[in-house]
Amino acid sequence: MPDALRLQFEPDTDGYAGSGSAWFGEAELVELAKKLAVAFPLLAESPLGIRGGFWSKSGGGIEQEHIGLTFYPVGTVGRVGCRIVLSTPVHEHDRPEGQSSLAVELLTTYERLSAFARSLELLVTGGADEAVLEAAD
Repeated sequence: MPDALRLQFEPDTDGYAGSGSAWFGEAELVELAKKLAVAFPLLAESPLGIRGGFWSKSGGGIEQEHIGLTFYPVGTVGRVGCRIVLSTPVHEHDRPEGQSSLAVELLTTYERLSAFARSLELLVTGGADEAVLEAAD
């Protein structure tokens, strides 16, 4: 199986759903999909992405990132990078050292990014079971 990012969506009205996941509003995901679909060229100084996890109760930003996707240009020949960050949550009585974390870069193309954007929007609206971003050959 080729390298790829596979996303699945489960509507949840209760907020954070558990380990290895984060809550995102449907409108936020659709907005990202629409931006990615027309993102040519991506700008290094303003990459596109989405982050989810535990946000500060005081409104000061994200305190624990559990899922992060960042899309940015790589080089000058039409390659795109997707930085994927996955972390398990650390709750109040958990040991911080027990947190598992992974960060990887998936190299892809604008064509595959556009296909991913379409499938992400379909995933959120119920027209697909998963959204896949395939790595470049």
